[in-house]
Amino acid sequence: MENEKHTVQEDDLEIVEIAEFKRSDGYQQVSRQKEWEEDRRLKLYGIAALFAIGVLAEVLLGIFAFHLPATLVLIVLALEAAAAVLLYDMRIWVQVAEVVIGLIAGIVFGRLALMILGAIVFLGALLAFYGAKHL
Repeated sequence: MENEKHTVQEDDLEIVEIAEFKRSDGYQQVSRQKEWEEDRRLKLYGIAALFAIGVLAEVLLGIFAFHLPATLVLIVLALEAAAAVLLYDMRIWVQVAEVVIGLIAGIVFGRLALMILGAIVFLGALLAFYGAKHL
């Protein structure tokens, strides 16, 4: 009888140990998930900040260095960023065609500097989306 009490207590102790192990492992998994999400969020903020700084630099370059109208620069850069959003999942040749068509339009209309800035924004937006998707 004493032997039966001893085994019951040992079984209860094993159940408690297993429960504690499960709780601690779950806690570690949740904390790792939170750390991963925090790290991913910081990387996303870094990518967005880098893209925003690049666009701001290109706007200032277009306005002050190339003496282009501010509205024209902002509209073209916004359209190029929108085109990057729309063409992100397309094949690479479609994206290259968009850049080439933009550069040809810049040559034809005498605004090559503006379209080069637009192409840089387009490529920067594509890289930002790629970086955000593959973190």
